[in-house]
Amino acid sequence: MPFGTKHNQAHVELRAALGLKQHRSAVFAPVLSSLVAFLMLGTAIAPAQALELFGYEIGLDGISKVSETESDASVPDPVTYDVTLNVPDEDIRETLEAASLLIEQKDKPASGTVGLLLRMRNDRKRLLASLYEEGRYGGVVDVTVNGRAPDEVALDEDLSTAGKPAVRINVTPGPVFTFSQPQVTDASGNQLDVSTFGLVEGDVAKSDLVLDAENALVDRYQREGYPFAAISNRVLEADHRTQKLDVLLEVAPGEQARLGSVSVSGAKDVDSDFIAQQANIPQGELYSPEETRAAAKRLRSLGVFESVIVKPGKEVLADGTVPMMIEVKERKPRTIGAGITVGNLDGIGLEGFWTHRNLFGKAEKLRIESSVSRIGQDDFSQIDYHGAVLFSKPGVFGPTTTFESELAADYINPDAFEKRSVSAEVALRKDFNEQLSGRAGLKVEYSRLTDDTGTDNRLLTSIPLEMSYDTRDNQLDPTEGFQILLQAEPTAGFEQSNYFLKTSATAMAYQALDDAKRFVLAGKVSAGTIFGASKKDVPADRRFFTGGGGSIRGYAYQAAGPRNSKGAPEGGRSFAIASAEARVRVTDSIGLAAFVDTGGAFDGLTPGDKGDWYTGVGAGIRYLTPIGPLRLDVAVPLKKIHGEPQYGVYLGLGQAF
Repeated sequence: MPFGTKHNQAHVELRAALGLKQHRSAVFAPVLSSLVAFLMLGTAIAPAQALELFGYEIGLDGISKVSETESDASVPDPVTYDVTLNVPDEDIRETLEAASLLIEQKDKPASGTVGLLLRMRNDRKRLLASLYEEGRYGGVVDVTVNGRAPDEVALDEDLSTAGKPAVRINVTPGPVFTFSQPQVTDASGNQLDVSTFGLVEGDVAKSDLVLDAENALVDRYQREGYPFAAISNRVLEADHRTQKLDVLLEVAPGEQARLGSVSVSGAKDVDSDFIAQQANIPQGELYSPEETRAAAKRLRSLGVFESVIVKPGKEVLADGTVPMMIEVKERKPRTIGAGITVGNLDGIGLEGFWTHRNLFGKAEKLRIESSVSRIGQDDFSQIDYHGAVLFSKPGVFGPTTTFESELAADYINPDAFEKRSVSAEVALRKDFNEQLSGRAGLKVEYSRLTDDTGTDNRLLTSIPLEMSYDTRDNQLDPTEGFQILLQAEPTAGFEQSNYFLKTSATAMAYQALDDAKRFVLAGKVSAGTIFGASKKDVPADRRFFTGGGGSIRGYAYQAAGPRNSKGAPEGGRSFAIASAEARVRVTDSIGLAAFVDTGGAFDGLTPGDKGDWYTGVGAGIRYLTPIGPLRLDVAVPLKKIHGEPQYGVYLGLGQAF
């Protein structure tokens, strides 16, 4: 959404193509209606495919519940069993239980005696590996069924004649080993500093530390331009008398090489030369794994590929270069989608769109979208309408520049104003590097705007500008990194001869508190102001509004700010918002959050001046998916507003920020 329209949105935009990055939030209640809305999301589903969501499979032939475990009927010769883990050291019980397939799949029948014996043998290997991960190299794992080892059971024996087979896992953990004098050498026998690779004499000799050291050693040489660096020799010796582990790692760097010619395979409808251009591999420079990862990331961002692999060829050529190979698998270019939202505050909303991601063979994207919202809230004259045609073309001035354009028509009716408009915008987006990007555009909008002061026809021309520095590890569900977003939009209204500059700055930061990234603290600070014109000379739709899922949860859309004499929101000349959120992933698919948002819109030029602060607190649940979390938040306002809801329910795709 262009910066010059509104500070946040009046409705949720439920994108049927779930992979899209944009998401919007709105107040929804009751919760059941919102869940129904998500279950009715449209998507481009092939006849033989279905969408799995919230434990249900949604296909062209209807909605059915997905079974969590296979039924006995689907497993040939099903054998159910009881399993018990015996371990004297309770400190590692949880670790062993997590590693055991016999325990994890105890409710899933094995396929005959052979299937059960196979699970037992695999489990012994997994449990021994789990002990090694804890530095226990003298441990013993015995797995029996009905008191017998797997080798003592005939493959065709019926183990269920006396009831369920009794599987017993007996583990003797053994002592904890420490590193003796770990050594790391290169191909010439030169000793390397082992501490830089995480191997320290006297530390617990966890097997993962050895594997991490190997990866770090290989990565070090690859970053120095050796594409085929590899571990040539690995010696691990456990001395059970001293409980020490001797480690010797030898690395073979291979030849140093420069990045060479680029070849593309797997392309069908996307131009191969265009793919090589957009990969932007700096030929002639020293080989770098960072460059290969960045090239793959750039190609994935085009949105036309299901998978992208960028890797060096098989050998270094005589000229000292290594050929680079790009392997792609294209996704279907067209998507048709539809969505529906239902809520007691916003009524019913309908949306549909059609997208072509590869219009002319070079990842040109055309999108046609339309929506109708607020159905059933007031009379039909208060319904919101939106229609737009969007086109983007990457690589217009080199591989890091994208042309964007939009032609839109809107009829919107929030509490603060009524607006009918048509607008056109063109822009260029530039990626300076992986973290830093910028955007500059030109927008022209003709609108008929009605607010508490009357009705005006306006022709506005603006130049939306944006700079972003983004180190987040995931845009929809970040756990580490930060983003700084600066926006400015000089605007001129020629008919009214009014000029103003709208600016804002936003900073967001994320920090995981554990290695598994289950506990995450997130924070956001945002502020903005409008220079060059008094509040009354700034059109109502260009002012700052706060309140709602995109800013201060607990309040309705636009509610947390200045109001006119009739009690309706009228926006402010500045705004400030601060948010803090604690997130925890309870299971692989369920997360919880607690949050506080505070801020407001203000009549003064300085954020915080001439206005009130509003604070909302709440909690939420997250259903974690590969494309980002489905978010359900419930919040209450600490500062009540007469006539406004006393709570808010918000549903969206992706975290709140």
